[in-house]
Amino acid sequence: MSLNSFFSSFLPKEEKLLPKYKKMASRIVVGADLFTELVSTTEHDRQIELYTKIKAIETECDNIIVDIFETINDSFVTPFDREDMHQLCGDMDDVMDYINDSAKRLILYHPREIPNKAMHMAEIILEGAKAMEVACGELKTMNKQPTIALEQCAKLHDLEHEGDDVYDNFVKELFETENDPKELIKIKEIMQCMEEATDRANHVGKTLRTIIVKYA
Repeated sequence: MSLNSFFSSFLPKEEKLLPKYKKMASRIVVGADLFTELVSTTEHDRQIELYTKIKAIETECDNIIVDIFETINDSFVTPFDREDMHQLCGDMDDVMDYINDSAKRLILYHPREIPNKAMHMAEIILEGAKAMEVACGELKTMNKQPTIALEQCAKLHDLEHEGDDVYDNFVKELFETENDPKELIKIKEIMQCMEEATDRANHVGKTLRTIIVKYA
């Protein structure tokens, strides 16, 4: 190892590490966009095709996380606290996992029809993914200029509350109108998984706020 390479290993890895978070967030946006298409189509073969693509993105995100963890472990100095960087990874991973799980439930359960509120929830998930992407793009500078990142954190918080309202109203209507117990259970579990994705996106916002408070 050259002397320059040796000393470079002790420097913060912003240039190498932080873009990986943006890359992962960008892939989650693609996954969320595919999920909205899956929810909007009634063609089962097309749904399976879309789920296959979503699953591939979920696997890709897992690989990005492994890459991030290896980069953190190889870095003597990291841009932020290691625990916070691991937490941010885990929170983002949870979002993609719940998108994937929601898609999988739609395929496996194959409900008689997909309620309109499911599309609303899918759009909330997509908006949350986009907010995460913008916020992760600010990681390098948000300790000095946190405004944009904080705006996206606030948006994630609002979207999570919107998702809660959509889910609560949906469940109320579902128990009032659905007479088939099997269909009720199918649709409720799908919507509950989607609602969890919005909760996890808000966790991303909370972790980002923690990082901002520590380093602003």
